[in-house]
Amino acid sequence: MSVALDKIRIVAVDHIQLDVADIEESRDFYARVFGFEVKEVGIRAFTRWMTIGANETLYLCMHEYAEGRGVKNDGLEITHFGILVEDFDRVLTQLRDHGVKLLPDYEVQYHSSRSVYFIDPNGYKVEISEKYGGGIESARYTSC
Repeated sequence: MSVALDKIRIVAVDHIQLDVADIEESRDFYARVFGFEVKEVGIRAFTRWMTIGANETLYLCMHEYAEGRGVKNDGLEITHFGILVEDFDRVLTQLRDHGVKLLPDYEVQYHSSRSVYFIDPNGYKVEISEKYGGGIESARYTSC
């Protein structure tokens, strides 16, 4: 007989991370069409990244890999999506109760928020976040 487990309550979709061929072109498109603004930019592990969005509605975390610069194709993949939850510590317990295996190198303490990551049954990486955008609006750091 299976035990009924509490369902995790999702507050909002936090962000979507995209691999892009041209980060400036992508920025300009989303700024023009949706009014997104640049929130953060940087380089990490030879990868240019930029977070754009509208305050606490949706962030896009874009990564432009040096070897892929300028290469456009159909079916670029979403690398992960982030979910905002109300009670982060409770959700950690619930994930473990559900048998979800957290990625060992992806239990992250950002400057203003904590995140954990896991792989869903289809191979998608899912991020659970404590604060919207990793606290990007208050701390100027992102969780992407």
